[in-house]
Amino acid sequence: MAPSPKTFDSDDSVLDPAIKEHIASLYYAVDNKELERWGSHFTEDAELKKGATNVKGRENLIELVTKSWAVVQSRDHTVYKVFPFGANSDEVMMHGRSHNVSLDGVKSTFTWAARMHFRKGEDGSVLIDKYTIIVDPHPSTL
Repeated sequence: MAPSPKTFDSDDSVLDPAIKEHIASLYYAVDNKELERWGSHFTEDAELKKGATNVKGRENLIELVTKSWAVVQSRDHTVYKVFPFGANSDEVMMHGRSHNVSLDGVKSTFTWAARMHFRKGEDGSVLIDKYTIIVDPHPSTL
């Protein structure tokens, strides 16, 4: 399964273009197993929460995503929509779906919601410093 292009619905009159590009690039990197590149989207002290998992620090996030690839042959994230918290906001909510294929060929799909907070540099660049993922393993319920 080839990863899909990382485009999504958003109110572009409100969403910071740097954040929009950053989100698209993040999911492109993880779906193409570019794990160091994926890690470069986070601050050195970034925090990721997903269920009982709570990981702090860029290197630990890269280690976590590397381990997650040990059990899958492919993954494809679809971001349906990104909701900024307001004009020039450094925080967004997202809704999406993930399609995974395990090493033995078993396909799985789950929907998720996520909250991302960004730190903005003086040059306009952005990095994720907080990332919380809420998973619904039963996508047919939506």
